[in-house]
Amino acid sequence: MALELNTNSFVSLDDADVYFETRIDSKNWDDASDELKEDALVTATQIIDNHSWIGSAVSSSQALAWPRKNAIYYDDRMGQEIKFSESETPAAVKTAVYEQALHLLNNEDLLAGTVQNFESISVGSISITDSNNDVVRTSIKPSSVMKYIRPLLSRGSTNSWWRSN
Repeated sequence: MALELNTNSFVSLDDADVYFETRIDSKNWDDASDELKEDALVTATQIIDNHSWIGSAVSSSQALAWPRKNAIYYDDRMGQEIKFSESETPAAVKTAVYEQALHLLNNEDLLAGTVQNFESISVGSISITDSNNDVVRTSIKPSSVMKYIRPLLSRGSTNSWWRSN
């Protein structure tokens, strides 16, 4: 499926290319075909979109979680509440999609769920050999992506209460 802005992707290919023009360590993005870049952006959007966000969807028929109404959060850096318009997708969500897309390109088969292979395993004196380094666990959604969207995630009902015993 081709990338369709605000239908299956929060960002366009052109905007992503502009983002990566000034981002260090984006060689895999630069080397990828436009088709692969679009696939990465669509997949990244699916991963990012699958959260409980602040506010609520503007329309029950919208394909993606953003834009949202009543989307307000406290920005520590600015020291004030930030409210998004009902037609806005926050820059932080877009940046998370760019970074998630690059993460997908940098980690081939990340979503394939492939089994990790060891060249040899011993039990006596415990020894594991992994000469081709294929046993490194890589998170599907790295913390570098989460830092952008964490302030925009719902933290549950504001009417919750606690009782200590």
